[in-house]
Amino acid sequence: MLFCMSARANDASFRSLFEPHRRSITLHCYRMLGSLQDAEEIVQESLLRAWQRRDEVRSTDALRAWLYKIATNACLDELRKSSRRRSLPHLVATPATEVRLGAPADDWHWVEPAPDSLLDAEDDAGRRPDARVSRLQSIGLAFITALQLLSPKQRAALLMVDVLGWQPQETATLLETSVASVNSLLQRARKSVATRSEEGAPQPVTDSDAALLQRFIATWESGDLDAFTALLADDALLSMPPQPEWYLGREAVRQFFGVVWERDSARRRLLPLAANGGPAVAVYRRPLTSDAPYEPSGITLVTIRSGRIAQLTRFGSLKLFPLFGLTTQLAV
Repeated sequence: MLFCMSARANDASFRSLFEPHRRSITLHCYRMLGSLQDAEEIVQESLLRAWQRRDEVRSTDALRAWLYKIATNACLDELRKSSRRRSLPHLVATPATEVRLGAPADDWHWVEPAPDSLLDAEDDAGRRPDARVSRLQSIGLAFITALQLLSPKQRAALLMVDVLGWQPQETATLLETSVASVNSLLQRARKSVATRSEEGAPQPVTDSDAALLQRFIATWESGDLDAFTALLADDALLSMPPQPEWYLGREAVRQFFGVVWERDSARRRLLPLAANGGPAVAVYRRPLTSDAPYEPSGITLVTIRSGRIAQLTRFGSLKLFPLFGLTTQLAV
């Protein structure tokens, strides 16, 4: 059915057209920017731009592609503002040899996590199952991180074609370039992502993985360092953006937690989550001497491999808790 958003159309009626697409546009912007906080802001910017240009759309069939174009261009504009790219500490520095926590690194914006609930979006990746990158892989932290090291236009081309399943011609129209240019962008982007996302797609959590995660939570909450360490892989990796330090190997990770738990006399509560296609935990803490509610401490993504904890990626920004739908206080 044809429609034209005339000057008489009010904001509420326009939002009713936009809202069914909000989550899929947010997911797309998260993939582009590597930050759910930034993605939320760009979605708001996209909504404003769409409202200002509402007369361009003449049918509901064209609305979805039009919104993707506006959101992609808003992301590209945002990426042009800063020369700093997002990554993770273990990809840009050597591992720490002693336990220390320096000042947050200013040279990088770090990749941030996103809840699996974003995958509930009925985006084009679900509508076009022949896309080269699966929906689960497309939200994996390794894939999101690899995307951030591409140029903005390479990133957009790869997402539109390989993740959302658009044709190169459609993508060329969106990016206002030629099909040949899109194919060139794709060739370089695919090669780069293939070499930088070696971990592959997240794997579904098995019953044994779930049991391991419960033991992991119990040992962390109890502070049993020996039991905690026994769950780690020999080559376990710990990183903690925005801190630049990271630790490699079971003994290095054990030493870090041993020092931190000894210095920080607190009780901890952990809530299991699903983030970036895999398991995660939200960590809350309170001082041993306090009867106050538990306060947010961080969100840690957990990679399980061959029955062991292979990687821990802790994100310390407390602004992430509301984005994951988490409470900012946990009752005793």
